[in-house]
Amino acid sequence: MAHQDRETTVVTTGSGGAGWFVAIVLLAVIAFGGFYIYNTGALNGGSDINVSIDVPDEIAPAVPSN
Repeated sequence: MAHQDRETTVVTTGSGGAGWFVAIVLLAVIAFGGFYIYNTGALNGGSDINVSIDVPDEIAPAVPSN
């Protein structure tokens, strides 16, 4: 069997920007999502709700004087 000398040359060029674009978009989505969740309180049931109930004072009967 004869041995053949072959040179294999692999040429790599710069990759496309699609990978970087996807990575930046994912980071932006995570950042804005975290900002939204943190500032709106979505994890604890939404915004704060304050309820105040004004109850009238009880009317005490007049005390008879002696």
